[in-house]
Amino acid sequence: MRIILRLFFICFGIFILSSCNPKNIPWEKYTSTEGAFSIYMPAPIKKKDKKGFSIFGRQVVSHFLYWDPPTFTIDKFKLFQVTYTDCPANICRDTALLNTMLDSAIITRRRDYTDAELPIQNIALNGYAGRAFFYDGEGNMLVSVKTCIVNDRIYDFVVVSKKNYATNKEVSDFFDSFQSLK
Repeated sequence: MRIILRLFFICFGIFILSSCNPKNIPWEKYTSTEGAFSIYMPAPIKKKDKKGFSIFGRQVVSHFLYWDPPTFTIDKFKLFQVTYTDCPANICRDTALLNTMLDSAIITRRRDYTDAELPIQNIALNGYAGRAFFYDGEGNMLVSVKTCIVNDRIYDFVVVSKKNYATNKEVSDFFDSFQSLK
């Protein structure tokens, strides 16, 4: 009986250690019909809705889709997140207003992580005009945030990863996979 128990604990230990390998993170293409987009990100994907004030000066519902690693797993990532919120229809039709809202949105997101004046970059996220910032946080944290407005929705994409890990491929796969369904 003791031999069977020892064998069981050895096999269980090997199973736990192998499940902690970051290469075992399952990725999937997630399609949101209500959000009108698809994206490739780690699974399982969790959902949460929050009501709050937006950059548009009114209270809106923001939809959060995110993945964070299980607490017992040692991974190189801490968070993948997509947030989308409906915005007034006239924003996408006025280039000056669109640029103002993108600037305001990325500055608001930057304040979630730091009060430092980080440079904001103009980007094209799969053909959509957007803004981005990258924050080398205190401790062991790197933050990449990109924002774009597409078809009367504002989308925020966030990746929080640990320093000193090769994460470029996964981060690129996440950002580059965004597709609007309209």
